[in-house]
Amino acid sequence: MSHILVCINPAPGHINPLLAVAQHLSGAGHHVTVLTGDVFKDKIVAARLDFVTVTGIANFDYRRQEDFFPDKKNLRGMDLMVHYFKHLFGDTIPDQDRCIRQIMAKRPVDLILVDVPYLGAFPLLLGPKNNRPPIIGCGVIPLVMTSADFGPFSQPDKTPEGLLKNREATRQLEAALQPATDHINTVLASCGAPSMPRFVFDCICVLTDLFLQFTGEAFEFPRSDMPETIRFVGPVLPKPSVNFKEPVWWNDLNGGRPVVLVTQGTIANFNLNELIQPTLSALANEDMLIIAATGRPDTESIVVPSNARVEAFVPFDRLLPKVDVFVTNGGYGAVHQALSLGVPIVIAGETEDKAMISARVDWTGAGISLGTQDPTEEQIRSAVGTVLADSRYRRRAQAIQQNFSEYNAPDEITKTVNSLI
Repeated sequence: MSHILVCINPAPGHINPLLAVAQHLSGAGHHVTVLTGDVFKDKIVAARLDFVTVTGIANFDYRRQEDFFPDKKNLRGMDLMVHYFKHLFGDTIPDQDRCIRQIMAKRPVDLILVDVPYLGAFPLLLGPKNNRPPIIGCGVIPLVMTSADFGPFSQPDKTPEGLLKNREATRQLEAALQPATDHINTVLASCGAPSMPRFVFDCICVLTDLFLQFTGEAFEFPRSDMPETIRFVGPVLPKPSVNFKEPVWWNDLNGGRPVVLVTQGTIANFNLNELIQPTLSALANEDMLIIAATGRPDTESIVVPSNARVEAFVPFDRLLPKVDVFVTNGGYGAVHQALSLGVPIVIAGETEDKAMISARVDWTGAGISLGTQDPTEEQIRSAVGTVLADSRYRRRAQAIQQNFSEYNAPDEITKTVNSLI
C-alpha cells in the first residue's frame, strides 16, 4: 500500500477540495496522511484519514488570524499580499518543513501532494531530487504563474503594446513583493535551503514535479508559455448534500421571480456591509427573490427587505440550480460551483486571490466584475439587471459548464498519482 502525504494550508477554501481528493485516494487503496492545522482535525478524522497536526506558528486558526499575525489588521491590497507572503506563508516554512520530514522519517512516503501556497515544501523541492519522493502541486486558487501574455491581475493582451504592458505589470508586482521575496529567502536559508530561483509566484507552479490545476481550461487564461508540467484536471466540486431540510421559504424559489443569491464566503464575511447588505438594499424594490447565505450564524444586524431570505448556510448544490444570478466576493470554490451549473456571476472581490478570479469571470463573459471590494448599491443593481437582461452571460456560463463536465478531477488526480508512484 502506497503512502501519500497531503499538505494543506489551514484555510477553508483549501481544505474542502483537497480533503475530497485525499478521500478519493484512500478509497483507491492508498494510505493517506493529512498534514494541516488543528482547526481541521475533526473533518479529517471524520473522513477516516490519518491526521497529523502541523506545529508551531503554522498551526494557526484562519478564523482568528489576527491572534497569530497581529500586524495583519487593517492591511489591504498589495500591503496585505506582502504580509501574507512574509508571515502567513514565509514564517510558517520551518514548521511545515520539519513536520514533513518527521512524517517521512517515521514511515516512507511515496508521494506528496502540496496545497498552494504550501511553501513548507520548498526546502525539499530546492534540494536533491533523489532525497525526496515525487511532489505534486495542487492549484486550488487561480494559476498564479506569470506570463508574457497578460499581467498578474489583468486579462490577456498579445498586441505589441499589450505585451509591453504585461511585462511592466509583472515587473511592478515583483518589485512590490521584493520585501517578501527577501524574507522568504532568509527563512529558506535558516532551513539550509538555497534561495528561490525565480519569482515566488512562478516557483509555486514550476518547482513541483507536476502541477495540477483544479479547473477546466475554459476558466483559465490561455498562455503561449505554459510549462508542460502544468495540467488541468477540472474543478473538485463538493459532494451532493444529504439530509438537507428545506427552510420554510423554499417554495418561494418557484414563484416565477428571478432568484439572486449573494454570499461573502467563509473568510471575508466579518463585515457583511461589504456585499451582502448592499445587495439586499440595492435589490429591495426589485421584482426578485434575494437569498443571502452569510456563512455565519449571527445575522441580527442585517436589514432584511421583504423580498429577501437570510440563512447562515444553504447547500449550494440544492440552491444554485434555482438561481438566475450569483453575487459573490469571489471564492474559487463557490465560483466553480456556480459555473458548473451554468449560473452567471456578479463578482466583487479584491482580497486574497479574488482579483485574479474576478479577472477570469470578466474575461470568460460568464459574468460582470465590479472591480471593487466595496461596491455601491447602484453598481450592484445595474450589474444584476444587466446579467438578467442579456442572455449572453447565461450562455457563456453554460459553455463553461460544458467544459467542466468533460473532466473528472478525482479520477484524473488518482491516475496521475498512480503514474508517479
